[in-house]
Amino acid sequence: MRELVRQVELGLSATDPDYTEFQRSVNANVKGGAKTRHTILMRKMFQSDPALAAIFEPDALKEAGLSAQVKAVGERIAEGLEQINDAYSAKHGKDLFKTTNKTTAALRKIQKSILDYNGYKDLLSDLYFLLWEGPGERLGQSIPESFKDINTLRTDLQHDVDHGKAGKVRAKRKNISSTFKKYGSGATPRTLDPAQFIVVQLNLLVAIERDLRTMTQSLS
Repeated sequence: MRELVRQVELGLSATDPDYTEFQRSVNANVKGGAKTRHTILMRKMFQSDPALAAIFEPDALKEAGLSAQVKAVGERIAEGLEQINDAYSAKHGKDLFKTTNKTTAALRKIQKSILDYNGYKDLLSDLYFLLWEGPGERLGQSIPESFKDINTLRTDLQHDVDHGKAGKVRAKRKNISSTFKKYGSGATPRTLDPAQFIVVQLNLLVAIERDLRTMTQSLS
């Protein structure tokens, strides 16, 4: 509720469309307003504490409108990358993020809801290509937190983290687990209920969108 008040006070400068829609439904007092607010509050709850998603049945998760929100946030990420490239190229004469046919395909794929572990692996692969490989060393030391998390989560999928000294292996495992818990209700993606993967996806995309917005502001 504090964040709702803050976003309302920002007016046209509000950065979270969910809260804007929430307040609009209150002001309009339309028949479907209560349902709109219900779905928004559920999504915000899952973002605040992803572990809470585990207490809901799949049908209840659908009521939160997660699939539609994944598509909406994915579209805004595509727009955000384009804005950043425009601002960055104006200063440096080149894009910060890759713009290729593969990039276009990846941006389209992240807007589709994932349904299982294989979909999660594909999502991480696309996000890694877009946000880690794409900018490469051009990000320097200013790597957003969500980008680092993507690298950590993909490392768990692509590399043998059990290789090395026991102490370092434990540290890597703990880091991967704590990173995953930021976005999902389970300790690892391999043990997560398939119905919960869309919560992980949405929370990741929301974090990315937030970091891209910060990057845009720093370049303007």
